[in-house]
Amino acid sequence: METVGDRIKQRRETLGLSQMQLAIKMGYNNRSAISRAETSGDDIGANRVKKFAEALNCTPAYLMGWKDVDFVVEDDDLEFVIESYRRADDETKEMVRRILDYSQMKGE
Repeated sequence: METVGDRIKQRRETLGLSQMQLAIKMGYNNRSAISRAETSGDDIGANRVKKFAEALNCTPAYLMGWKDVDFVVEDDDLEFVIESYRRADDETKEMVRRILDYSQMKGE
C-alpha cells in the first residue's frame, strides 16, 4: 500500500526535482528532512503534508491518498468533472467522450 512518503517521492520525481531541490523549495538547509519524509511512510503531520503539497504543486488530498488526481484544479466545476469521470463506469466514460468529440466537430 502506498504511503504519504511514497506519494511525496513519486510526485517529486515526476516534477524532476532532487531531494535537495525540494528541500530548498520548502526552506530546509539540507535534504535529510525530505529523505526522512519519503521513508517515514504515513508518519507526517498535517502541517507538513500541506507544506509538501504546496512545494510539489499538488493537493494535500493527493499526498494523503484520498484522490488520484495529482495536480491542483483551480476550477470547482472542472474538479467535479474530473472526479466524476474517474469514478464513472466504462459505458459512461465512452458516452462523455462521444459528447466531447461531437462538440469539437461542431466547433464549440
